[in-house]
Amino acid sequence: MTHRNFGRHDWLGLTPEVERFGPLLVDRITAALGESHDALGEARVEALIRTGDAAAWLTYLGALTALVDRGSQSGVAMAETEILAEILRDQYRLAPGVLVLSETDMARSDHLETLLETR
Repeated sequence: MTHRNFGRHDWLGLTPEVERFGPLLVDRITAALGESHDALGEARVEALIRTGDAAAWLTYLGALTALVDRGSQSGVAMAETEILAEILRDQYRLAPGVLVLSETDMARSDHLETLLETR
């Protein structure tokens, strides 16, 4: 399969909901789970935007997807977990316009779609 060439910073054009709402949602979900938000919180998002790349962003989205799974499975912070799942689903829906998604990324996208369909 031939891949389009994307610019190094094209991924920054994805919708800003992760940057805007992600840190607050991460704080609430991790607090409800009794986890630290350090690896996923506001400082991480800011560092990614300043110095990250598309691969690092997709890794971060994967970590957020895992947080959504933990929140869903434990039944805590359900409203916040659902909102974060919706934001992530939208990121994965829009990403192919500016990124090449791996099979793992596509599986995460499908997983979020399924998770939200069952709500």
